[in-house]
Amino acid sequence: MACWTIKDSAKIYNLDNWGAEFFSINKKGNMCAHPSPNSKYSIELKALVDDLIKRKINPPILIRFMNILEGRISFINRAFKNAIQENNYPAKYQTYYPIKVNQQRQVVEAITRFGKKYGIGLEIGSKPELVAAISLSSGSGIPIICNGYKDKEFIETVLYATRIGYDVTLVVEKLFELEKVIELSHQTRIVPKLGIRVKLSSRGTGKWTTSGGEGAKFGLRISEIITAIDLLKQNGLISSLKLLHFHVGTQITKIDRFKNALIEGTRIYVEMKKMGVSLEYLNVGGGLGVDYDGSKSSSFSSVNYSVEEYANDVIYQIKNICDAAGIACPNIISESGRAIVAHYSVLVSNILNTNTSGRLPDFESLLLQPEKLSATVIKMFDIYKSIDRYSLLEDYHDTIQLMQEAVSLFNLGYLNLNDRALAEWLCAMIMRKINSIVEILKPIPEELQNFQITLRQTCFANFSIFQSLPDSWAIDQLFPIVPLQRLNEKPDVIASLADITCDADGEITSFVGENGRTKFLPLHTIQFSENYFIGIFMIGAYQEILGDMHNLFGDTNAVHITFNKKTNYKIDTVVNGDTVRESLKYVQYNGDEIFKNVRDNLEKAVALKKISIEESSHFMELLDKTLHSYTYLEE
Repeated sequence: MACWTIKDSAKIYNLDNWGAEFFSINKKGNMCAHPSPNSKYSIELKALVDDLIKRKINPPILIRFMNILEGRISFINRAFKNAIQENNYPAKYQTYYPIKVNQQRQVVEAITRFGKKYGIGLEIGSKPELVAAISLSSGSGIPIICNGYKDKEFIETVLYATRIGYDVTLVVEKLFELEKVIELSHQTRIVPKLGIRVKLSSRGTGKWTTSGGEGAKFGLRISEIITAIDLLKQNGLISSLKLLHFHVGTQITKIDRFKNALIEGTRIYVEMKKMGVSLEYLNVGGGLGVDYDGSKSSSFSSVNYSVEEYANDVIYQIKNICDAAGIACPNIISESGRAIVAHYSVLVSNILNTNTSGRLPDFESLLLQPEKLSATVIKMFDIYKSIDRYSLLEDYHDTIQLMQEAVSLFNLGYLNLNDRALAEWLCAMIMRKINSIVEILKPIPEELQNFQITLRQTCFANFSIFQSLPDSWAIDQLFPIVPLQRLNEKPDVIASLADITCDADGEITSFVGENGRTKFLPLHTIQFSENYFIGIFMIGAYQEILGDMHNLFGDTNAVHITFNKKTNYKIDTVVNGDTVRESLKYVQYNGDEIFKNVRDNLEKAVALKKISIEESSHFMELLDKTLHSYTYLEE
């Protein structure tokens, strides 16, 4: 333990590769957050959580570092600015934030505030999102792009917003939508600002390849675009078509796939310009990925390119094709949601102290009485005493065989319960001893490279995967998970992470490790009365919106933090997590009715002398306290 350093911890959790310089480990071995890459300012997360608990804000806590949003917006825009300068690109670039990625009002407000100097816009895909965007745009002039299916009410709202002075682009996804737009435009005598989404043959990669390609849910085929142009010309609206949009899916893992889509989309833009369409914008859609596991690979939890490479490819390819065709370069739009918000939020949970090693029988004293032991247990004890690097593989095989033998003998009635327990204990001790040898052994025998899974313990954390990490459960998305403390000590527990729901699926068994995906999480043995916290990082995109209420675990407590040079940090907003009463209300249970029904039942029990009046009163106090309490564990 003495030779373990914070660099070793950074390595085993792959922190330097996924942290994007927003997170680090300080000299005390505690995790820290930074407002921007290379910033000398930091907030120690363990100290922050301790302060929040003193304020009665208990874990699980979703901590939103609002300055990180600013850092990510600045980083993306700086990458495009540099690419524009290097390629002498004659037009502009603009970031739009798709609010479906995280619609929380304070988050979207912060993004529009931080992004104002870059001319940031909002992309929406539903009527509720449209209303939210219009509200945020009022008085600020934030441009809005409308994607998704649209009914008459949706289109009319956009048209009248346009008349009032809002900058709203209505993107046509289907031909029947265009017919509605034309009809309502004539009825209201309002000329819309239009875009068209094209359905490319090019496809993305990873879990979302169906977002692109000819079988994509949205977009017009080339033949339909020709029809759309004719319809607009016939109705005197061709000059209102200003934007061409394509999208090949979120979290694009391979840059070459995006290049193919970029080339195809730009070619279509050029041909439409040649047909006399007055396009001014090319929207390359979303998909700018995030490296969750730090492997810089094309796995779906990573990306094989940087933001700078992405920006350079966009600018270079569009300019190259437009220049060759003699067409003016378009203003470029990208819809970067995940790349803006993924890093900004961290879920902090306490690990429940389930360490029972001090309560186990004194197995070592039992081993001093060999005459009372079974032959199987004696053989395992001999392996434990003699194992070394030279007999490693043979002893591993023998231990597995002897453990199977112990189970069989127990099932046949030839082994008692104490010997079965002793065999299990010896097997675990042998595996730990093998692990201590394997850690310094090079090369590691192939058969032993994954044996650590046998040492994995289930550690319980105070949160719900289904509420806070739905993508971990649904699509096996990796999120970095790191202890907030003791990172100057060597972890001695090989763990899987279980939540507190009553569901076998509520367990994480894949983690970010030194070489990408690994099957266990290194943790520390929890010390007596210690509050041991873990942080689940990079969950800002989609997780806060997609979460469900499995077991009626509601929203967690959330705090919005900004960095402050004088006081280190400032709590801008506290969003209290759901109480039991609020969670029940989501599924149509009324707290007052529950209280009345239970009271009526208790009065009957008192009348029948099943319980005393004092017991009845105490139960009602407990029920009332429970209804107003946090849905998660508080002690």
